[in-house]
Formats: sequence, structure tokens, C-alpha cells
Amino acid sequence: PVDFLMKEGKAEERTRVRNCLGALRFISEEMEHRIEDLSEGQKCKILLLKLILERCDVLLLDEPTRNLSPLSNPRIRAILNDFGGAIIAVSHDRKFIEEVANRIYQLKDGCLVLLD
Repeated sequence: PVDFLMKEGKAEERTRVRNCLGALRFISEEMEHRIEDLSEGQKCKILLLKLILERCDVLLLDEPTRNLSPLSNPRIRAILNDFGGAIIAVSHDRKFIEEVANRIYQLKDGCLVLLD
């Protein structure tokens, strides 16, 4: 995960990446595992972190908190809440919607309706 998330290979970058992984509940040992040996939830967190570290302008997310442990969800919500770009997400997670969304649309009778 650390090597996958690094772009430049500098020591400061390695520290930043390890801190980000630690915030997402990765232990030091897991940060050095082969990605294919990690759980699906861990793989999702790594891919999400990659998009954020690469400073993408827009994230399209389908149920971003669904396969993650309850301990990781608050941190994921905080990271997404701090994201500087636009997030378009489909979610049934009320906590995620309350903490991250600033505009909510509901699919109703085949149309998107802006909720107040």
C-alpha cells in the first residue's frame, strides 16, 4: 500500500502516506503487505486514499462506506468531508449523507428531485 500510494518516493511523502493509512486503521504490518493479500475493505480504503492523494477534482462513489469497518467509517467521512473537490455519491448511509453531503437528490418516480 505505501509504495502504491507514493508518487515521488521522498521520505516526507512516505511519512504522509503512512500517517494517512494509520488514520484509516492500517497497522504498520498491513502497510507493507501485498495489496492482493488485504481484505476488500482495505483495498477500497487504499483506492479511495489514492484518489484523494492525487487531488482529483471529482469523486464518483457508490456506497463509499458499505464494506468498511464501523471503526473506519468516521475517518472516511472526515476525509471525504475535507475533500476539496466535488463528490457525487450514491449512499444509503444516513450518517455519511448527514456529514458529507451539502446537496441531496433523491430518485423518485424516475426523476432526480432536490431535497430541502
